[in-house]
Amino acid sequence: MKEKKMSDFDLSDAVPGGTAPTVHGTNPQQPPNWSPNPWGQYPGAPGAGQAYPGAPGAGQAYPGAPGAGQPYPGAPGAGQPYPGAPGAGQPYPGAPGAGQPYPGAPGDGNQFPGAPGGGMAFPLFPGAGQTFPGFSGPTPAPTGPSAPQPGAPSAPVPQPGPAAPLKMPFDLPLPAGIMPRLLITCNGAVNKTSRRFTFDFKRQNDIAFHFNVRFDEAHKVIVRNSMMKDRWGSEEREAPRFPFEFGKPFQIQFLCEADQFKVAVNGEHLLQFKHRVTELNQITVLSAYGDVTLTSVTPTML
Repeated sequence: MKEKKMSDFDLSDAVPGGTAPTVHGTNPQQPPNWSPNPWGQYPGAPGAGQAYPGAPGAGQAYPGAPGAGQPYPGAPGAGQPYPGAPGAGQPYPGAPGAGQPYPGAPGDGNQFPGAPGGGMAFPLFPGAGQTFPGFSGPTPAPTGPSAPQPGAPSAPVPQPGPAAPLKMPFDLPLPAGIMPRLLITCNGAVNKTSRRFTFDFKRQNDIAFHFNVRFDEAHKVIVRNSMMKDRWGSEEREAPRFPFEFGKPFQIQFLCEADQFKVAVNGEHLLQFKHRVTELNQITVLSAYGDVTLTSVTPTML
């Protein structure tokens, strides 16, 4: 057979479905074609459905095997014990007699070697009321405050104090603007010499909602307004009460609704203010300034 040179190979030798037999390693992308085997069967292997040479026929036993139902050579007969086994009810060789202890076991009432005498503890076992080494004993149950012991006074336990005041004027950024169900809670105290203090909701240079507390007018009043393009709108001054006092703490809550702000002071509704800037997402800052001390300004969603 003429040997095929490398120059004689064509594309069909490497492409799946070519005429040449696929050989593992010739084309790494093509798995070997194991069936049918292009190389033929292994020498000496029997044909399909044929037995290996020397194997017994179907249903025949291997040479030397006992016949059906016969025991293997040397096996005891049915119901017979294996050679050397004790008779029925007899102990194995070397076993103690009935009621006798195994060799080395202590007699009745005796203890194992090395065990302490009656009423004695095992070696290294602590005595009554004693503890194991390194064990400090059970933790006593609490019995109430103990009497003060003489000696140097202990350092006092620090107690949480009031929150540090916020730096004024104060700005709270609202990057996403305001929206219905946004609640902003402001805690603080009126200064003892307060004249005015203000909370402004801002849209850039405009003031969408101006909440101005005035102590310096003939009648204390809370003025609400808005300022667009440097021009103030109409004031709203009516309120059922004036809830602020000199030097006293307060809590103001601004609740945004779809069409208005609602304002509560010290947990009670006080007034409302209709939106004059309806693009709520453009109102991005709450500013506080004036004669007031603030300790927290916290936005939450209801």
